[in-house]
Amino acid sequence: MIVADTNVWARAYLNDDEAQARRARKALAEARSQGGVFVPMVVMAELAWVLRGKWDRVRVLNTLESLLQTRGVVVESSALIREAIEATRQGGKGGFADHLVAQVGFANGAKEIVTIDDKFGKAAHVRRLK
Repeated sequence: MIVADTNVWARAYLNDDEAQARRARKALAEARSQGGVFVPMVVMAELAWVLRGKWDRVRVLNTLESLLQTRGVVVESSALIREAIEATRQGGKGGFADHLVAQVGFANGAKEIVTIDDKFGKAAHVRRLK
């Protein structure tokens, strides 16, 4: 099993540099068939942020969700990732990384998330600091 850095996934998805995209897709395909690719939560958060710079919210969330279902790909804490994707889809308040932080916090006993972000501050169980 390998871990692919965020930039490998980003090149594979965005195809914004053809040579790098080709190498990234080849490496990911080989790894998926030879032991798999592990995706840490931090890579999911970074990938969402990078993709959001080029794609709309729905496409980004669909892409993250597809990684959870891709054969040969193991995503760290996939249940938390899925919950963060769903919370982002439902509420529209804050980005995926915000909701991932919240889900990790809740899973570890937090009762409330505090933020300065106006949008995310409107999400359930999130308090905006004023």
